[in-house]
Amino acid sequence: MYMETIIEEKVKGIIVKIRNLRQQKEYSQEYVGDRLGIGQVAYHKLENGKTKLKLAVILKLAVILEVDVHCFLE
Repeated sequence: MYMETIIEEKVKGIIVKIRNLRQQKEYSQEYVGDRLGIGQVAYHKLENGKTKLKLAVILKLAVILEVDVHCFLE
C-alpha cells in the first residue's frame, strides 16, 4: 500500500509539470491532444488523472512540449 501511495504522488507531480509546461507554452488541450492523436476530452482526462499516464505518452509529451523527459521526473 505504501508503494502505491508514493507512485500515485509521483504521477500527480508529473501531471502537474505537464499541465504547467503546456500552459507556459500557451498550448490548448485540444492542440496537445491532436498531437497525441487523441481528442481534447481524452487529453483532459489524462491531464486530470482520470486516465492512466503511460510511458509512451510521457515520451510523446516531452517531444510536443520540447523538453527532455527527465524534466518530468525531477
